[in-house]
Amino acid sequence: MTAWSKLLVPTTRLIDLHDSGHEPGSPSVQVSQEQRRGWRDGYWLDLGCLLLDYLLDVDFATNSAFVSQTRCLAHLRESYPESYSTLPHDDLVYVINLLATPSEIHFRQPQGDQDGEAAGRAARSTKRTALIEKQGQTGQVRLTPSGRQAVTLAGQVEDLLYSEYDAAKVLAALARGDFARIPDITNQILLAIRALTQELRRVRENPTREGKLSALLDNERHYHNALTSIQQTLLDARAQLSTARLMERFDAWREMQTEEWDLRMLSSAIGRVLTAIENLSRRLSELLADIAEGRIQSMGVVDFQALARHLLEAPGESSLQQAVVARLMPLYAQPAFPRPVPLIPLLESRRAEASHAALVFDETHDADPEDPLLARFLEARGPALRERLRGGPLPLPEALAEGWHRFEGGDFLAQLLNTFVDTELLAPGVTVGIEPQPFALRLDDGRRVEGAVTPSLGFFEEERA
Repeated sequence: MTAWSKLLVPTTRLIDLHDSGHEPGSPSVQVSQEQRRGWRDGYWLDLGCLLLDYLLDVDFATNSAFVSQTRCLAHLRESYPESYSTLPHDDLVYVINLLATPSEIHFRQPQGDQDGEAAGRAARSTKRTALIEKQGQTGQVRLTPSGRQAVTLAGQVEDLLYSEYDAAKVLAALARGDFARIPDITNQILLAIRALTQELRRVRENPTREGKLSALLDNERHYHNALTSIQQTLLDARAQLSTARLMERFDAWREMQTEEWDLRMLSSAIGRVLTAIENLSRRLSELLADIAEGRIQSMGVVDFQALARHLLEAPGESSLQQAVVARLMPLYAQPAFPRPVPLIPLLESRRAEASHAALVFDETHDADPEDPLLARFLEARGPALRERLRGGPLPLPEALAEGWHRFEGGDFLAQLLNTFVDTELLAPGVTVGIEPQPFALRLDDGRRVEGAVTPSLGFFEEERA
C-alpha cells in the first residue's frame, strides 16, 4: 500500500458516514455493503495522487507558483510509459477540474457560552475542500492550503521506521521549554510501536500472510536500528529530566500553567514508550527465531465452509442444535416493513447512475444554428431538393441512390437524415410518409443503411387538397 492508500483507508468510512442518508432515530441499524461506482481499477485515484505529489515538489521549488498543465502532463506520462496516448490530456483536465471543485463538508464543534463552559455542539460546514487551485484564463494549477495539508499528511502516514525522528522532537521540546508537547509526541511514537506489535501478533497467528511476513524479514535490520535509535534518544531525554537546570525551568513553566503538572508525568510518558520498545523487540526476536527454526504455525484460522460441510454430513447432538437455533432465531416474529426514508438515497443513486449529464436549456441560443454543416447543406442543396419534392415524393433509398448526401466532395449523410426528422428545415409544407417496406442499401464507402420501413419526403398535404 502506498502512503495515499494508508491515508484513505481510515477516512473512507468517515466519508460514508458524512454521506449517509440514514434518518436519526431510525430503528433500522443494519448496514449493507454498498456498491461503489467507478471503473474500480484505481486509474483516476492514481492520477490524482501522482498529480498532488508532483505539485508539492514543484511547490517547494517554485515557492507556491502556478504550474502549466503541459508540465504536469509530461510528468504524469512518465508513470504511463507504455504508449504516448495512454494518458490523454482530457484525462488530466478531468482530474484537475474535479480536484479544483470544492465540496461542502458538514461537521459539529463544541460551542461555548459566556462563562467558557460547553453549551452543546453546533453544526458547521466548510467548502475549503478543493485540493487544487486553477487559474481561469491560463489554466495553470497549484496546491491549495487543503491540498498541501493532504499531501503532507499522506507523507506522514508511515510505520515505526520513521518514528525515530519523532523521538528527536522530545529533545527539541525540552530545549525550548515546551513541556506540554512531550506527552503528545510520546503517544504518537507509542501508537506506531503498538501498531507494529499487533501486526507481529497477527502474523504469528496467521502465517499465511506471506507478503507482510516477507516485508518484516526484509526490514528486520531497519526495525532494530530504529528501535535502538528511539530508545537511546528517549533515555537521553529522561536523563535530562533529572538535571537541576531543567528542573528549575520546569518549575518556572509550571507556575504559569492553569493545569497541574508534575515532572513525573513527563518521565512516566517516556517510560511507557521504553517499555513498549522492550516488548516489541522481544516479540520481533521471537518471531525471527520461530521462522528460523520452522516453529511458526497457523493459529486461529477457521475454514467455515469445511465446518458447514462437516455439520451437514454429521450433525451435532440435539442439545447443541437447539442451543444454536435458539441463538440464531429472532426473539419475536413480527412483520417488518421498510421505512421509505432510508430507501430514498438508493433511488437517488440509481437515478444518478442512469444519467451522467445535466440538460441545460438556454432559449437565447435556440435561434443560432448548432450545426454549421447543416446550414451549408440546406443553403446549397435546399432549393434543388424542394424542386425535386415538387415532382413527387422522395424515398430515403432513392435519395441515397441519387447522391443527395454528397456535396463538394464531402459526406453530408447526417444532414440529409436531419431533413427526414425535421421536415421544416426544407419547407413548411413538407411531411414524412411511411411505407411498410423494409430497405437495405450499401453506400460506396461500405456503410450499410437499412430500416424496417421506408420513409419518404413530400408535399402530401397539398396532394390531398
